Amino acid sequence: MKNLFSKFFKKEKIVDDQSIDKVVSACISLMVEVSVADQSIDDSEIESLKNTLSEKFNIDQSKISSLIADGKESQKESTSLYEFTRIINDDFSFEEKYSLIKSMWEIAFADGNIDKYEEYVIRKVSDLIYISHDDFIKAKLEVKNENS
Repeated sequence: MKNLFSKFFKKEKIVDDQSIDKVVSACISLMVEVSVADQSIDDSEIESLKNTLSEKFNIDQSKISSLIADGKESQKESTSLYEFTRIINDDFSFEEKYSLIKSMWEIAFADGNIDKYEEYVIRKVSDLIYISHDDFIKAKLEVKNENS
């Protein structure tokens, strides 16, 4: 599963850097949305987000803090999740969408507590990117079992 998203980034000859930046920004904004859903951003959630960006997106450690700050700003300015999920739907395969949902669960589980608002955000994103309820639950259980 490591570097699943890197498959997307290997399309660089076809997809320009601006499109890649938009997709990464959308993913980060959605993951930030999960981390702020319970009204408190725990250090463990930020660490989980950093690990996801480093491992799955192959983003250099020196750029991660800046990207997270940009993602927080985009998330604050947004009026709905749709603007981010539309970008995901345009560019991601089912497997990449599923991996994104798993990453969101990893961030939610990072502090050892799944808040109902975190779960709501992940459920809403799942619906908007056409991940079935069964796959939503499957991703949750996979992450929960990995963290047990």
